[in-house]
Amino acid sequence: MPSKYALAPEFAEQKGFTLPANRFVLRLIDAGLRWQRRGFPFGDAVAVRKHRMPIAGGRPIEVLEVSPKDATGATPTLVDYHGGAFFLSAMRGHLDYAERYAVGARCRVFVPEYRLSLDHPFPAAFDDAYATLEWVHANAGALGVDRERVVLIGDSAGGALAAGVAQRVLDQRGPAIRAQILVYPVTDHASKTESVRSFVDTPGWTGGSNVNMWKLYLRDTEYARSGGAAAPPPYAAPLHRKDFAGLPPAFVEVAEFDPLRDEGIAYARALEQAGVPVELHVVEGGIHGYDLVPESPLAARVLERRLEAIRRFFA
Repeated sequence: MPSKYALAPEFAEQKGFTLPANRFVLRLIDAGLRWQRRGFPFGDAVAVRKHRMPIAGGRPIEVLEVSPKDATGATPTLVDYHGGAFFLSAMRGHLDYAERYAVGARCRVFVPEYRLSLDHPFPAAFDDAYATLEWVHANAGALGVDRERVVLIGDSAGGALAAGVAQRVLDQRGPAIRAQILVYPVTDHASKTESVRSFVDTPGWTGGSNVNMWKLYLRDTEYARSGGAAAPPPYAAPLHRKDFAGLPPAFVEVAEFDPLRDEGIAYARALEQAGVPVELHVVEGGIHGYDLVPESPLAARVLERRLEAIRRFFA
């Protein structure tokens, strides 16, 4: 039977698995992903360093740097926020893309291991995400970062972090960023869009997974305590900002068969209506995480389009 999903034919009969709300089960899932990424085989074209970044009120977090081996001096930089529903660590696929970005766009890539919602609900991950941008700017000389050419990128939950950080930069006149690249981004805590309601059994991610993700992430906020009557906290759900004018240019990529599709499109439209330059791409046949199978022709096409956008933003 032919598959409607462009990523792989075997998805034709596959049903999605809805992530449970049980934190013990989620810890096991995360532990498995950590084990899978051990000893990731970075190529000879890149240099890899691990930094310990201090954070307010907690232990330092690790920031992985992936850079072209021959990079010298002030180099264009990506601050890369990995996805994983706010409760998962970076996956092997995220490390692979950090390397591909570094080589393909001739830039440094910094990937923070922000605190996860299993033990640290909002705003911990967001605070770490913003602190990483500040740290990159503050240590630009030692890190070889060009402060004038810093771009944020994030996929899924990482897209929410990237968009939220860009909003806080505007509000607080924070460290300069050139652009925001949002890959099937999380933007709306309400989980009531047509795509969330419709895609309840899609491979990769389901509407039910989305609901459980937000319950875990926002559990210590006034929004949760009020039973949803209160507004979400600032920067948690980027789509609920009132004024989008003045935000940096954006590249937004969403998948056709993804519960997050409609909220990603809505975020791009909100930016566009506020006069922000936006490039929106709907990946036909794509599911959530379609790019994490890098040998697929679809992933190769999507990667090259992203690299073109990154190089353009740096230029």
